[in-house]
Formats: sequence, structure tokens, C-alpha cells
Amino acid sequence: MLDSILGGLKDQIPGELLEKVGLDASKAGDVASIAGESTKEEVSKQLASGAMGTVMNLFSKGSNNASASTLKDSLTSNFVGKLGTKLGLSESMANTLASAIIPKVLAMITNKNEETAATDTSAIASMFGGTDGMMDSAKGMLGGLFK
Repeated sequence: MLDSILGGLKDQIPGELLEKVGLDASKAGDVASIAGESTKEEVSKQLASGAMGTVMNLFSKGSNNASASTLKDSLTSNFVGKLGTKLGLSESMANTLASAIIPKVLAMITNKNEETAATDTSAIASMFGGTDGMMDSAKGMLGGLFK
């Protein structure tokens, strides 16, 4: 579901922004894919640790609490790191791109999440692997304890 929500992201990345950081417009799809990957990684970590409230706060139209702000910073840092590793961007250029792209990603997910009641976690759960995905992550982390 996350991929379908972020599917239009590459079309929202201005060519001049890509050129400013040394990429040509053909890299918009790569940038969008990396943004989705970073988002899924960081949010999935939060969900696996039981921090649904933090995730719901980040993807709401309300102000971010401290935990949601930390999650946003982690997501941005992950994205910046991947831009450097996968596309060879300097940290400065990656940060320039992140400051434009991450708010778009957050807005797209927030808009989808806001289609349900504020207490309804189903949209977030289905975007980031659902309950089964969270259970699989938890089993994987705890599996070593029961051998």
C-alpha cells in the first residue's frame, strides 16, 4: 500500500531540484524509491517496538510530540545516508534533497491516514506491513530467546 501511495512522488520532484544536487531528472524514480525505503525501515522499527502512538502522531495533522519529531529526524537521516550510498550525493546535497522530499512523503502518508478516524490504526498498519508484518518482526527478534 505504501508503494501505491508514494507512486506519484517521483512526479513531484522538480527537475531543477535534482539538477541543483547534481542529478539528472531521470533519477527522480530512484530518489522516490529511496524515500519509500527509508520511510518503511524507520517506521517499521517503531511499529516493531510497539510505538504505534509515535507513528500515528507523525502521520497526523496535529503537532509532532518529541517522539514523532525524533522519528522524523531518524527517517531524514536514513534517507540522507542512502542518498549518499546509493546515488553518491554529498551530505550537504542529500540534505538539500531531503528538506524538499521528506515533507512530501510525510504529507502523502498523513493524507491517507487522515481518511480514517484519529484512533484507527488500520491505514498505518496496512501501509507498513500490517499486524502480521509487525508480528513477524517481533517473532524474529524474540525467536533467539526460545531456542
